[in-house]
Amino acid sequence: MQKQPFLFLKKNSVLILASLVVLLTYGIPVFLRWFSFYGDDWIYIYNHHLMGPASFPAFVAWDRPYSAWIYMLTSSVFGESVLPYHILLLLERWVAVFLFWRILSLVWPAAKRINSWTAILFAVYPGFQQQPIAVQFILHFASLDLCLFSIWSMIHHLSLEDAPGTMGKRIFWMVVGFVSGTTAMFSCEYFVGLEAIRPFLLLFFITNCFQNSTSGKKSHNWLWLKHWLPYIFSSLIFLIWRVFIFSFQTYQPTFFVKLTQNWAGALSELARKIVLDLRSVTVSAWLKTFALPDGNHELLFFLCLIILIFILSWLGLSRIPENNKEEPLSKKVFSRIEYQQLITGLAILLAAGIPFWTTWIHVENTFPWDRSTLSFSPGVALIAAPLIALFFKASPQILIVALLTSMAAGSHFSNALVYKKEAMKMNDYFWQLAWRAPGLQSGTILVSDEIPLDRYSDSDLTPVINWQYAPSLTGNRYQYKYFDLHMRADTFFSNPQPGQEISHNYRSHIFQSTTDQILAVFYRKDACLWVITEDNRDYPGLPESIFHIAGISDQDMILMDVNPLANPPEAIGKEPEHGFCYFFQKTSLELQRGDFTEALTFASQALDLNLEAKDPVDWTPLAKAFVLNKKWDQTIQIAEKLDYGSEKARFFCSQLQALETARNQPELVEVLRKAGCGD
Repeated sequence: MQKQPFLFLKKNSVLILASLVVLLTYGIPVFLRWFSFYGDDWIYIYNHHLMGPASFPAFVAWDRPYSAWIYMLTSSVFGESVLPYHILLLLERWVAVFLFWRILSLVWPAAKRINSWTAILFAVYPGFQQQPIAVQFILHFASLDLCLFSIWSMIHHLSLEDAPGTMGKRIFWMVVGFVSGTTAMFSCEYFVGLEAIRPFLLLFFITNCFQNSTSGKKSHNWLWLKHWLPYIFSSLIFLIWRVFIFSFQTYQPTFFVKLTQNWAGALSELARKIVLDLRSVTVSAWLKTFALPDGNHELLFFLCLIILIFILSWLGLSRIPENNKEEPLSKKVFSRIEYQQLITGLAILLAAGIPFWTTWIHVENTFPWDRSTLSFSPGVALIAAPLIALFFKASPQILIVALLTSMAAGSHFSNALVYKKEAMKMNDYFWQLAWRAPGLQSGTILVSDEIPLDRYSDSDLTPVINWQYAPSLTGNRYQYKYFDLHMRADTFFSNPQPGQEISHNYRSHIFQSTTDQILAVFYRKDACLWVITEDNRDYPGLPESIFHIAGISDQDMILMDVNPLANPPEAIGKEPEHGFCYFFQKTSLELQRGDFTEALTFASQALDLNLEAKDPVDWTPLAKAFVLNKKWDQTIQIAEKLDYGSEKARFFCSQLQALETARNQPELVEVLRKAGCGD
């Protein structure tokens, strides 16, 4: 009895090691609650907030009409809480690794060690860096899990071929495999390429496991075709629906268009794209693991993590026996198993690329196109393991796998830090907006440019604005819209006229307003958020697009006396400590209200607390409050913080000179001189 736990650990050593690697690589940031919602997460969660789980069929009908089930199910259980979605995605990642390993073990039972390498490398594949975007990618990983489960069911069904009295089981696993595989394809097309490896896996399973069985009397070709036929039928149904019925709703078949225009040039361009994309998902993906995080604390954590995972991987993989003693994996000539795995890996890479090469979608190692690399990850792992066996002797092989695993895990930690900082920027952005604009007129269109939120588009920020300013809103009509001028300038704002209607629908959500309700804001890293109007359009470094729109930006869109005050969604995080930008926003709000006494109160508090602006130009509204209250000593104290004679100093001075009550004040001359822009 005492040996049973040890036998269990030995028998499941790969699974235990893979579980630890997945947990350490992806789980630490999740359970430390580093993450929020990112990107399209907000759109999906806000759709649930507006109309509940039953609204998802209409919401996803535009691009993936059969994906609603995953969002209906998860939103019904998790609601609008952040953590459960991240835990679910972590679990889905683990399930994918487990199923991938089980498939390898079925097809190549005599290669336990190389199978373990492949599973571990698949678990930490560094190309895909969007794991923190949990709500959006629960669909993708659910599709991957269903696809892998379908492949496992297919092979397991075949393994029962010779077993007597298994007809019921075989029918069951055939139906389960067919349903799960079909569901995977229709839910998300990312892994349709994996369907192309079924014939390879069936062939290799028959070759490796049926040579001495009673089924040898039967035609192996018939076995192979019989078990592949249901999935050929399933794939045909999907392709007919996707190409001829649903057609191309989002991305167009660009390659075929190019082919009709210039077939030779199109083929040449395609060949080049295939080579570049395959380099991106293989060599380039692993090379980027050598980048180190910034900051001493982060670097120390990074080093501890990769050392821990290296030790665990090296010790764990070293204890996994290699069953195939007659054909050791360290020999220089490929064994039959290695050939089979290499062929399968190449097939996955080529098949995975078909959806991206026909539509000309980018496959890169940078956001946002690194999402495309997820489809290639099983193939990369299946190629990497036999290549390590080919090019390295037996002794360093495990060290190399452990090194690759630990460095890839480190790259995911560095990526998690990016998303942690992104959540902090998001928190700062929307709390500053809440302080500056306690309420907004219904129909307000917020516009900006060069938004330093790198994991969001304006469509992702629109739900947050609506949630913040209309928390009780229901139905499919937005009250507010957020536009990134970099994307929308030519669409809506190339030559805006007063009263011009603006209509913008996204999925099943509707928004309508006019150019009379525009409010421009600008925010950059290490500075406070500014409301931009005609009066401050000379703000230093303001993008040309915002400068162009400032003339019709109306700060009267801001409601100052509202109850309750604007409050960002819970997922944005708690209100941060009241630093300099809090007093900047409150002073600016009181100046807009015309309450100069209250503006002086906030400005004085900032000085009394010895707070400092990261960007000197942010002292401007506080200086205005002091000038309007004739507090010249404090104004001079601020003027001395400006870079003498700089563009920011000139803006500071022009803003003070624009104050009518101060124009003829002799004290203002001294202030301007101290700032370096006096006569």
